[in-house]
Amino acid sequence: MRIWYEFKRLIGKPLNIILIILLPVVLTIASIIFFNGFGVTNVKLGVYNLDDSPLSQFTIKLVMSFFNGGTLTYVDKNYTEKLQSGELNAVMIIPENFTDALYNGQRVDIDFIPSPVDLQLSVGIYNVLNSIFNDLSGSPFFNPQVLRYLFVSQETPAPRFVPKTKNFKTDFGTLFSPAILFLSVIFLIIAIGVLTIINDRELGLINIFKVNNEKWYKYTVVKFLALFFLGIVVSIGVYVAGITLNIKIPFSIFFPLSLTAIIFHSSLALLISSISPNKAMANIIGISLSMFFFFASGSITPVTTLPKLMFKVASYTPSYKLTYALRNYQLNGIPINSELLYLTLISVVSFLVMMLTIKKEFRMK
Repeated sequence: MRIWYEFKRLIGKPLNIILIILLPVVLTIASIIFFNGFGVTNVKLGVYNLDDSPLSQFTIKLVMSFFNGGTLTYVDKNYTEKLQSGELNAVMIIPENFTDALYNGQRVDIDFIPSPVDLQLSVGIYNVLNSIFNDLSGSPFFNPQVLRYLFVSQETPAPRFVPKTKNFKTDFGTLFSPAILFLSVIFLIIAIGVLTIINDRELGLINIFKVNNEKWYKYTVVKFLALFFLGIVVSIGVYVAGITLNIKIPFSIFFPLSLTAIIFHSSLALLISSISPNKAMANIIGISLSMFFFFASGSITPVTTLPKLMFKVASYTPSYKLTYALRNYQLNGIPINSELLYLTLISVVSFLVMMLTIKKEFRMK
């Protein structure tokens, strides 16, 4: 009953109801606007060339001309680690039969492998290259007899880029699903949770609990569970709404990631609420951390363009781990076990720190 009462206190405030309804909508609309206006400005593309011929070298130089200097590098067969770490946004593989196929008037498939880090940049690279190569189809650029002919027919097709990652898609649902499913829940929990204990303190409820010998751990668990259940309800609601946006993520993958995210950010919100001297400070800290998690997640804004130290810090945040685990699973079918273990550990640590902080709150006179 006590937990249900606390839960009703959270959702009973008009402002909280507005946040629950509008925050996912606003985030989704903002993501769509960003997605539609997205362009490639600073990318890191790797080239694995299996056909070391003048024609393939020409193709590489052509691709290089589409982007700013210094963005294209040659790689060997050990390129996977650079993709996983975000050192490269994507790798294109020029096949061994590249020149022979062009001489025979055949279309050549160039494998395109995206990085799970900053997937939006990978999509931007893919869209730019595919669009330009399609426009060049039938032109002299990819005709081996280019010096003999001024124009060729559509029988000489340009190479095309084919994603080697089978689940690579460029639609909104695939690209921004981590933002829709996780960031809105994270922001909501922090926005509501940072004021819970401060409200009780300003209303004098904590002093009343002390007089009545209320156990600090009982108070803490009740507060946490109310916020936790709110996160569960919102997560399920966002997941169901995401299905209508063609976001196809197995519930068995989404739910454990969502659980750890809710535990961590609920604990963090209560921790902030406990250590903040007033509502203004709690809101400032909450907003600052929300924006930091937003940029660190890599869901919408690229993190690989950050300075190395900042990128390293961002890569340890739960929001980054959530996005990375989900994208790596979507692209490569890689299990989420390692990221889930990290998220579980950091969630447990944050919960324990939050418990000790609120215990100190009850000991203060």
